[in-house]
Amino acid sequence: MACAAPLNRCATCETLGNEQKSKPGILLCMGCRKHFCSKHMIQHREHLADLLENGVVCERNALLEKISAPYDEQWSATIKVQLETINNWELDTIELIKQSAMRARKELHETASKEYENLSKQFSMLSNELNTLLENESYFENDIDQLRNKFNQLKHDLEQYPVELSINGISNELVVVKSIVHPVPPIVPLCCFIDQLIISQKPKLSIDIPAKILGRMCPMGDNSIGFHSKKQLPTLNMKDLWWQSLSVIGSNAELNWSDYLELFLVLEYCDWKNQPNKLYQFDPYSGDRKELFKKSTHWDSDSDDNFRTFTCFEEYIVIILGKKIQTWTVTDRLWYTDEESCTRWCPPISCQKNEDIQCIRMNDQYYALIIQHTDLPYLELRNHGMSTLHRIILDQQDLPKRMRLLSLPNASGWLIFFRRKTSTCCVFDNNGKRHDQNFVMSSNIIDITTQNDLIIIRKRDEKYGDVIQVYDWQK
Repeated sequence: MACAAPLNRCATCETLGNEQKSKPGILLCMGCRKHFCSKHMIQHREHLADLLENGVVCERNALLEKISAPYDEQWSATIKVQLETINNWELDTIELIKQSAMRARKELHETASKEYENLSKQFSMLSNELNTLLENESYFENDIDQLRNKFNQLKHDLEQYPVELSINGISNELVVVKSIVHPVPPIVPLCCFIDQLIISQKPKLSIDIPAKILGRMCPMGDNSIGFHSKKQLPTLNMKDLWWQSLSVIGSNAELNWSDYLELFLVLEYCDWKNQPNKLYQFDPYSGDRKELFKKSTHWDSDSDDNFRTFTCFEEYIVIILGKKIQTWTVTDRLWYTDEESCTRWCPPISCQKNEDIQCIRMNDQYYALIIQHTDLPYLELRNHGMSTLHRIILDQQDLPKRMRLLSLPNASGWLIFFRRKTSTCCVFDNNGKRHDQNFVMSSNIIDITTQNDLIIIRKRDEKYGDVIQVYDWQK
């Protein structure tokens, strides 16, 4: 007699572990394709109803309020800036035209005066020649003809104005206003934020690591991850599960791996006020390092050209130099010598005079900046043309220097994470809406990073050692 196929277990019961006995999953959700027992199917449907009501409906209502407002109210700040740009251009252009016209008038008078003086001299010479002939009575027919011709030529030159004027026309499209076609950001369900990701999925990989391996996680390429602390960089190959001890520059440094260059860029912070921070190109496997944009020995600490922070994304390197933003397009390891590959933004586009850029990140569609204002820090989301799309005030007056600002996979949002007396873990979607990650905050997660489409977390276990867990962003 054939045996009945074993039933699937309830997906929710399995996550509860030993807290209660797992029941058969007799009901299938046609959306997520998971099986549930009758009790947890009801809870699952209630959870979906909450997601629809609190997520989509609330977003629709908030959008309705915005889209019902007149366009000049909705975009008032941007329109004001652009109108000011046009007004400034108008005033500058008028001033240039005035200066050009004034210079042309001066040149016209000088040229006409000089030509008139030349004609006057010619007239005086001809008059003297005529008077001499009359006085001496020593003239013949040919003398009369020559003098007549010379006076006729002088009359012609005097009547024909000898100065030519050429004015370049001005196009009626000196300023072009056109719509920007923005790429549609990928739609990512709320369940893909960190809290729901950890709750709904099992990690694809779990790796136990010794508690003595300290430091901040630094993804390197597709398979490796380093741990930067106190001039050490123990590196884990997550594919083959073996460790390698690599060299590093210093402990007081910011490291960002460039997949395009296959090496680190390192910003070493100087402990002395009168010395500048240093930016290096650094190969941890060979130990080779190259200082970039080396400062003069007479560098002035009061000058606003010190390296503040930077980031790497695909073939781009973004550097904050004082209050200026530089985006370099990398072609090879000598990228820093090609000035034409650099796009620069200065105040007030980069930031205001009373602001400092504390952190910057980049993805396929946006820049994200943490900007420290005199009162409170805020997060700014900008497009690649540096136009501000969203500005969100953060509720922390003093953000730690080593906090995490991460672009989530598929450019679906931005994660801010740090642990200290007042810790924070929240996601900002591309509409600027904040989503607190309460499950992460209540857990023993001490670090989070991303690597391509993976979310990598580190959990602290004082007794048995820490564990690295790797999650797929979309299952």
